[in-house]
Amino acid sequence: MKLFHVEEQKVQPLDPFQELGIAVIKQAAEDYRAIARKLESIENSYEEQVLEKDMESIRHFFLSEWFEVLSDSSNGPMILEMLDREVYGVR
Repeated sequence: MKLFHVEEQKVQPLDPFQELGIAVIKQAAEDYRAIARKLESIENSYEEQVLEKDMESIRHFFLSEWFEVLSDSSNGPMILEMLDREVYGVR
């Protein structure tokens, strides 16, 4: 009879910079969703312009070098596309 010994794998904690980067990206995605919801029911054209400007700022973030530094990847356009599908139903 053979006995198998399973070694416990220790997950290395993320360094604080990685945790901060993940938090910033998650917050940007949540802000994008929240602004999209607000835009659906907005009636004030000035407020709509402000919210559209905020959305554009978040889009720029996902397409920026800063996003790549925080995420250590260049998948910002893919995340933005997924968010657009989610909030606008764009395919």
